[in-house]
Amino acid sequence: MSFLDRQPDSTPADTPVPQDPLAWQRHWHHILDAFDDHPDEVAGDKGVPDPLPDLDQDFRLLFNFWSADWPSGAEARKRAFSILPRGDQMLARIEEYLSTPAKAIDAEQATMRLRQGVDLTRRAGFEAPDPDGPVRVLASPAVSLRDAYCRAESPFVELRDGMDTMAENETGEVGAAAYHFLSEPLYRLATTYDVSSWIAWPLCSRLTAPADDPTAAAMRLWRGGWSAGWDDEGLFLYDRRQEFGLAP
Repeated sequence: MSFLDRQPDSTPADTPVPQDPLAWQRHWHHILDAFDDHPDEVAGDKGVPDPLPDLDQDFRLLFNFWSADWPSGAEARKRAFSILPRGDQMLARIEEYLSTPAKAIDAEQATMRLRQGVDLTRRAGFEAPDPDGPVRVLASPAVSLRDAYCRAESPFVELRDGMDTMAENETGEVGAAAYHFLSEPLYRLATTYDVSSWIAWPLCSRLTAPADDPTAAAMRLWRGGWSAGWDDEGLFLYDRRQEFGLAP
């Protein structure tokens, strides 16, 4: 029987957690149960659901680990990621994201970051536009966000689509399982794959320095108030600084 077919773990909290997603899901509930200072939880939220819901419907786990005003949040996240492969590296990225204020960057800086990220993506073997090609700068009200992306993709879409396979190649079956387990919770941290892909990258590669990491560009762009796109006309940047409260 594959570890992916196991039943939910029922071992005591002080014993090793089996390396399978149902055990992780159950253990994360136990971690939340261990703290009484969560600003968004009440007594009725405590306890492990029985049966466990599908992870994408387990809203307690999707949202509650990321509460910025939770005094015990850092300790809870440390416990949660300690059971996962390369959890320390992913945790460091989470805490960096949560503790570092967003700061606007200008169009020139954004273009430079985009070109770097696209170049690294191509070097990693994934399809991406020419990093030296023209980059359009779009903004509201001239172009709405919806119109900009109605026929566009992220220039990093092929990289992201390949990350589950990279995780399996880099960290084995358990790494691929961790990648899928974390996909929805990490997305909920910032409601963008620009951030969640960057956090999960250590599962996929040992090339985690900023100069080598192809996921870093999209995250830095997001924190600087920009989103990157790729359509029939090539690369573009959409200025979201006003939307994010980072207006220059």
